[in-house]
Amino acid sequence: MATPADLMQEACDLLAVLLPRVRLEAVRTAAEGFAAGTIGRHTVSAVPGNPPAFFAYTSIQSSARWAEDLLLYALGASDRDEPRGGSDANTVRVLTEVIPRLAAGLDGDEAYGMVLRELNQRVNEAQKVRAIDEAEQWRPVPQRPCPYCRLCWLKVEIDSRGQPAGRVACFGHLPSGEPCRAAWASLAEIAQDLERAETILDAG
Repeated sequence: MATPADLMQEACDLLAVLLPRVRLEAVRTAAEGFAAGTIGRHTVSAVPGNPPAFFAYTSIQSSARWAEDLLLYALGASDRDEPRGGSDANTVRVLTEVIPRLAAGLDGDEAYGMVLRELNQRVNEAQKVRAIDEAEQWRPVPQRPCPYCRLCWLKVEIDSRGQPAGRVACFGHLPSGEPCRAAWASLAEIAQDLERAETILDAG
């Protein structure tokens, strides 16, 4: 079963890979995106290129530095060891080296959970950019509890043809509040029952 530290490292590594990709897509013209208008009480201007990619890119940059600052504060550190600019190289270093190192001292801490949720949101945001097209598609497996959290939040991954792709994952939460996806790697045996799951899904 993956540990909280594994989940943090996974999120950071994914963001480090996604960062240059969303930056590249941000300058390419795309039909998807946000039109000019308002969000809440704020006026929003049209963004050239690919707006979802642009916002995903800038969000990763800002979230990485926010996470570093929060972890430093939680550890009682006064400031960063050294000043860092906003380059992609600095952001990747923060994601792959700094955040995992700082988080190692906060396993189970409230700040740790806040950072993990923030980074996972950025991963999901970047993966949903249509040009990146890495967002995984899942359908529920009804009436089948997870062997770890005991909640009926199991889902099967769906391929491009709409058929089960062989992975079953839990989207519930453990009593600690951490996502139960920590147990995904241990759910391989449930994939053997995909034929039954597909039958249930088709019937629904």
